[in-house]
Amino acid sequence: MEQKSQVYYRSEKIYKNSREKFGYLIRETVSNSIHATLIKQSKDKSNKYKPHIKVEIQFKESEAEITVIDNGEGFNILNRKYFTHLDLQNSEKKNLNLQPLGQGRLAIVYFTDYAHFTSVHEENGDYKIQEFNYPDTGPTLFDIERDSGKKTNLTTTSTKLTMRFTKQQSFKRLETFIYKYDDIEKLRNYFIENFFPFIINNEKLTLEIDYNNSNVKINKKYIENKITSIQFKVNFDSDITQNHQFKLWLIEKEDSPKFKQSIKCFARQLQADLEVGRLEYEIDLTKAYDWYLTSDYFDQNVDQKGDKIEISQSHVNQIQNKMSETLDHHFKNEITANRKKTEKNLKTIKEKYHSIAVFIDEERTLNSNRVLEEKEIIDYAIENKGRAEKRYWTSSEVDNEDSEKLLNSSLNIYVNHRNRVLNKLHDLIKRYDQDGEVKSELEDEIHDLFLKRKETLDHSDKINHLHNLWILDDKYTIFSSSFKALSSQKGKELSDIYLWLDDPEQTKELLILELKSTSKAHNSGDKYESMVAQVKRYATQFYKEPVKLLDWDINPSQVLYSGIILARKSDIYKELSSNNIAGVPNKIPFLESSYYFNEKFSIGFNKTSAPDYVDIRIEIYSYEDIYKLALNRNTVFFKLLNSEYALEPADNN
Repeated sequence: MEQKSQVYYRSEKIYKNSREKFGYLIRETVSNSIHATLIKQSKDKSNKYKPHIKVEIQFKESEAEITVIDNGEGFNILNRKYFTHLDLQNSEKKNLNLQPLGQGRLAIVYFTDYAHFTSVHEENGDYKIQEFNYPDTGPTLFDIERDSGKKTNLTTTSTKLTMRFTKQQSFKRLETFIYKYDDIEKLRNYFIENFFPFIINNEKLTLEIDYNNSNVKINKKYIENKITSIQFKVNFDSDITQNHQFKLWLIEKEDSPKFKQSIKCFARQLQADLEVGRLEYEIDLTKAYDWYLTSDYFDQNVDQKGDKIEISQSHVNQIQNKMSETLDHHFKNEITANRKKTEKNLKTIKEKYHSIAVFIDEERTLNSNRVLEEKEIIDYAIENKGRAEKRYWTSSEVDNEDSEKLLNSSLNIYVNHRNRVLNKLHDLIKRYDQDGEVKSELEDEIHDLFLKRKETLDHSDKINHLHNLWILDDKYTIFSSSFKALSSQKGKELSDIYLWLDDPEQTKELLILELKSTSKAHNSGDKYESMVAQVKRYATQFYKEPVKLLDWDINPSQVLYSGIILARKSDIYKELSSNNIAGVPNKIPFLESSYYFNEKFSIGFNKTSAPDYVDIRIEIYSYEDIYKLALNRNTVFFKLLNSEYALEPADNN
């Protein structure tokens, strides 16, 4: 006989810090009932016996009762002996490979406030009934070995275990479990998940679950139409004696499919976790499954509680590799279809996102069993880029693969940024908005697109966000102490933008840039001062006061003058058709509606003396032409960066 104090101590040692807590009680008591029915079935020569276990759960606000009933052999003389002696292994269970561990009684002691057994067994042709509380209220835990019970009129063997939970601590443990499985469907899935091998390997076994009078029955027929089984062998460490059979069960379920499949392992027909590592498989499937793995190897290596499979990481890895290889073959058609979709997504990304294309691991991407969507491929490429950039900044190497990729990526981003700027320019020069209404864009919008008002550029550090003068020409990209730009303040009697070159070794130059509204220029045509005349006036203004205007201490007679006007095509035609135009317009080759003038502006300081003039070349471009030019230039840059141009091999004939 076991001393009660010893058994309480053992139960607390095993279950106090258990991960599953209350689930152990369900698992141990129900598995004991299943064992009892399987032993009886093994002795049934008529082949008519059907194992049946019923679990009734009555859950109320502050108390609960769980009853487990089975139609096994009951407490016959052999079972009374094993029940009385906690550490005595049941030979009948062992012969059926049920691996008895004696944990059920310890779980009852630890988790319940009250437990009562009612058992009917057959002895020498008579049926006898036994009833007793567990544990006993006496100094010893139990001793039913010599008590065979009383005769009864019942003619079928059975065991009924009634467990009650009334104290706060025990009820809270049960309550946590019930909140997780709070309806009959969730409980059904719990029992399938935890007792799956018993169910699938015995077509006569039935588990009946009753939760607050909602009832469901589980048997092999119930689940087998949704099950696929896949077998494989693992030869551990190339040792033929270490060759073990594994069986993977896929149970279809009503759920949203997930790409990462967690494999649940079973030992001694109960769910158990690997002590180290985990088993997973990644694939996109159209249906959702539960994935269960069984093996005699797991049965041999489970711990005393039955919830930890104690095998090495090396063996876990070998199981993983063989399982993945087997599943790859099983799902080869699905994998092929998935990879075609991934390949299509990859192609789209390489066309759209040139800056990260070089950081995509194509081999990894195209060998995935899943459908890798654009976002995931992009995210992984960005991670690769981040690692490459870290290596770049922590290394002093000049020529390496990372440097080439990073340079290509940065240039792609910059060229893509230009494309966005050009898209904005294109939107500005559209005559109609999205609703078909005539637009009236303010001149400020186009002004700020080229160079924000009141900005002066005299260096090239951190100023790319300030200007987009490259739209005109890429020579207007880099500024320095000798090549500067000024954007005028709104309301001042100045041109929009001035660019000037003051290099001692080069000719001094001034460019006057006048930006007209993208909807309608206010001074095109006959009525007002022409656009060309306006630029000439600004040139005269500078000539008279260069220091005041641009803080440029220069002899204005030594400066080469030019002007650029940007306007709508319609305004340019209106300008050229008016009588305000002085010089003769010359069409700029290969452009539809852009012209240049070789003009002169007056520098006469005395209106009574003969006029004096200085040459100025004025170019007038349509926004439409400038947009096409810049877009074509940018497209060429893109193609160069992505190696779309290749030299033709020399013809030696």
